[in-house]
Amino acid sequence: MTLLAALSCLFTQTKPGPAEMFDTILSKFQIRQGRFLAESIGGDSNPDQPMFNWGIGVTLSAENALTRLDPKRKPRLRAMLEMCEAYWNPAGPVAGFDVVPGPPFPTDRYYDDNAWMVMAYVESYEILGDRKWLVRAEETLRYVLSGEDDKLGGGIYWKEREKSSKNTCSNGPAAAACLAVYRHTKRHELLAKAKELYAWTKAKLQDPSDGLFWDNLTLDGRMDKTKWSYNTALMLRTAKELGRLRAGREFRLDAERMEKSAVARWVRPDGVIDDELQFAHLLFENLDPRKFDAVKSIQRLLGSAGTAGTAGLFGKRWGEEPKAKTMMIIQASAIRAMAIHELRSR
Repeated sequence: MTLLAALSCLFTQTKPGPAEMFDTILSKFQIRQGRFLAESIGGDSNPDQPMFNWGIGVTLSAENALTRLDPKRKPRLRAMLEMCEAYWNPAGPVAGFDVVPGPPFPTDRYYDDNAWMVMAYVESYEILGDRKWLVRAEETLRYVLSGEDDKLGGGIYWKEREKSSKNTCSNGPAAAACLAVYRHTKRHELLAKAKELYAWTKAKLQDPSDGLFWDNLTLDGRMDKTKWSYNTALMLRTAKELGRLRAGREFRLDAERMEKSAVARWVRPDGVIDDELQFAHLLFENLDPRKFDAVKSIQRLLGSAGTAGTAGLFGKRWGEEPKAKTMMIIQASAIRAMAIHELRSR
């Protein structure tokens, strides 16, 4: 073996995996004596700003995936859950996770952020077997569904304080969250609600030309036709799950169309999922890996990790090198994608 080959082999053997990378990332983002994680570091970051609720949900999902890979991480997962619990605001009219930890709480809650927490907590329950996490998921789902009314014919708002739009990012995840809880409780009203939310979102927010999803519809009828990959990803997840539950052949057909259009729009030939990481990792996870080159996508992601002052950190978009200011949600999204890929490879 040549010296070059030996060095290459050594590098391959010692290259950190997603768990080691995640632990390094967490050490860089810890604030307040390790009780919380910073929203961002570097650049003009506020050094004492804890992550917002959306980010902590993605971070919990990353730890869930890593703990599935290595059950020895269960104590770390429990610690992460306790960090998440600091965001739980018991104030009415329905208790739910607030945007930042408290008390005091700003009572600035988002229905979409809470839907992500439902799905992450169900995963934690599956891994740890502690029913209190499933109970918290059910409580959180109750909050999510409280955001629905009959304006625009149904659907869930984006934000509790400002009920001006109904978004795919709240309705797709809410439908998926209903199915996640249904999987363990067999509460048939949740299956019915998932179908109802899916049908409403498809009717109001799907682009009929390609099956992908627009961002939101305001109460006065204005449509924001921005297409983020995660909006389609969660509707795709819901369609696939409803298909597996034999809820109807139409869901499988919907999923096939969405998947084909999503690959065409966002998956580049070089493997890049062409969107910001906090969105793109969800598309990566919910696409059938046989429909695109998932290995190439992960290689592009790994190849973009920073060096020097940003060593081991990831840029805002898939395959993009990090800037001076980096966000924790981006790092957690990258780790979740890598861990999901490793789980699929086993």
